[in-house]
Amino acid sequence: MSILGIVHTIIAIIALLFAIAALIQEGIINPFSNTGKIYSILTAIASVTSFGLSKAGGFNPGHGIGILILILLGVAYLLGRQASRKRSLLLIQVFCMTLTLFLSLIPAINETLLRVPVGHPLSDGPTSPIVQSCIKVLLGLLVVGLVLQFFKVRQPAK
Repeated sequence: MSILGIVHTIIAIIALLFAIAALIQEGIINPFSNTGKIYSILTAIASVTSFGLSKAGGFNPGHGIGILILILLGVAYLLGRQASRKRSLLLIQVFCMTLTLFLSLIPAINETLLRVPVGHPLSDGPTSPIVQSCIKVLLGLLVVGLVLQFFKVRQPAK
């Protein structure tokens, strides 16, 4: 791995930890909570650093995912704090923030399975059955997670 690849990976892992912390603390990734802000900043940095990474050279699907993540973060922030007062906007904000996490995990799964175990990786690329199976499981978790978050958001405030 290159130095940029190592830095990108460390930042992305720390962002993932903040996403998990936000989900545990609030049940959603609120872009305006302290945990959500740190997650957003680290995720944006990880997305930008991904643009310097490419095994084949040039633009690749991972770069497209990085651009989509940045757009979703932007939409979540544009909805602003008013989303906490309007449930429909909050649902969109929750969707955007959760989708950034899901999209971040797609290349993470692919890259991890290309490297472990060292010397005998489980995968040979994104079309590998194990990668495809992991992404299907991840998609299922996304749907379940969104449903749970939407129910939480729709509950009247205490």
